[in-house]
Amino acid sequence: MSRALIEHHAALPSTMDRARELAEQSAPAGMVVVADFQSAGRGTRGRIWQAPPGSCLMFTLIARPNLEPPELADLPVAVGASIAHYLQVALNLDCAVKAPNDIMVGGRKLCGVLCTSKIVGERVEYVLCGIGLNSQMTAEQLPLETATSIRVELGWCPTHAELLAGLIAELGWLVE
Repeated sequence: MSRALIEHHAALPSTMDRARELAEQSAPAGMVVVADFQSAGRGTRGRIWQAPPGSCLMFTLIARPNLEPPELADLPVAVGASIAHYLQVALNLDCAVKAPNDIMVGGRKLCGVLCTSKIVGERVEYVLCGIGLNSQMTAEQLPLETATSIRVELGWCPTHAELLAGLIAELGWLVE
């Protein structure tokens, strides 16, 4: 993927909402909205998703794939598989995708994916892939029976800039 356009915010209600605004204004495929903190982040089934500032990598990627609407159903799993692959190769984390949208380590959630789209007629106008990766969270900040983070698993964590660059490269297939 060519160099991504990144819009970074210290805080936003939701990277997904901001990415939707940009997509509606014809932002190009590959544009990324990232925030250090979200006050109204969402997960699946309308769940609220929040984390302490700087503790998670939270971003939304705008894609304009050449897909038919029925093909969108498999997209969250495909995005999850790409993220799991990157984390396995780059960090040696033993990740698995739990369909439809979670990346797990040792049975605990490390990352979530939320894909939404705009369809006009029979054409997919854009897809927004929101990703929340538990990166810097400590054991005290997590319900360890259900969730984990890179820091908890490895004892250290790359910077968010490093993780973002790697994940954008891994997801290049989605925006080319």
